[in-house]
Amino acid sequence: MSFKPYLILSLFIAACTRPGEREVRPAFYHWQTRLELSAGERALVDSLGVKKLYAKFFDVDWDAAFGEPAPLAEVQLAPGTYAGLEIVPAVFITNRTLERLPASGLEVLAGNMSDKLFSLAEADSSLHIKEVQLDCDWTARTQKAYFQLLRLLEERLAPRGISLSATIRLHQLRYPERTGVPPVERGMLMFYNMGSLDDWEEPNSILNLGKAEPYLEGLGAYPMRLDLALPLFRWGVLYREGRMIRLLNNLDAGQLSDSSRFRLLGEGRYQVLQGAFLDGHYLYEGDLIRLEAVAPQLLQQAARRLRSLPWGDEMNLAFYHLDSTAAAGFRAQDLKEAIGQFKRQ
Repeated sequence: MSFKPYLILSLFIAACTRPGEREVRPAFYHWQTRLELSAGERALVDSLGVKKLYAKFFDVDWDAAFGEPAPLAEVQLAPGTYAGLEIVPAVFITNRTLERLPASGLEVLAGNMSDKLFSLAEADSSLHIKEVQLDCDWTARTQKAYFQLLRLLEERLAPRGISLSATIRLHQLRYPERTGVPPVERGMLMFYNMGSLDDWEEPNSILNLGKAEPYLEGLGAYPMRLDLALPLFRWGVLYREGRMIRLLNNLDAGQLSDSSRFRLLGEGRYQVLQGAFLDGHYLYEGDLIRLEAVAPQLLQQAARRLRSLPWGDEMNLAFYHLDSTAAAGFRAQDLKEAIGQFKRQ
């Protein structure tokens, strides 16, 4: 008697998974231009048993000078640092690109994107791409163009045995009849950036469970198999004359500890006392800064709330994103506890 490979794999998974337990595959996003894992980042990846890394390969934005889409922030690969990991190339595309590109240009764009992906991947001969992911917060105006772009990309990837996935935002999850469902195999729910950046009174725009609740309450099964991304990042939100000016990535309280330059107004909120440069940005007297981060306790609260949603028997649970801040700010045990929440069905 002989066993087919897929049957052997199914038996192996069944043997390693307890009855009533969901198969949860931990993963990370890597969103920096150079894909080079530090020793600390690699240690965190290995301690969690991570096998998959969603890595941004490039952005697509509209080039007004040439009147066409253009790739930006192309990835630079450092192969030895991520050896043994499955790399899923991710591409972010702006809505303005889809708004300004004529429908007749979508096929050319799909061809250029796939060509760019494979030309960048040639820098590492060990890469065997199995999946590509598109990231776009599409709107009612861009839905038709975006979904057609996905179909055209899939036509180019499928003959190579490569699947296509897409990111899903909360409003798209809650109202699929309004926003449509992307024509791809899997979706990744990006469970972050749900609060208001513009509102100084916002407690935490990265992860605000109160703001997320109306999108989750009474939620039924989404008409596509879903994976989940949870946030690990931090930033400072800079306000000037009542308006949000920019985000200061990876900013923490230690960088604002000089009381001659910054006044602590309350938990995570500061006022600039004198003009100065901070991380390459000039701050003016009177500017306001709100620090935002995802503490391990908040991450666990999110996991407990989300675990009861209809995820299916298996899922990828990705943390956004892998960098020195995540490696230093989260213990492996913190992330293992979040992963464990989703194993129980």
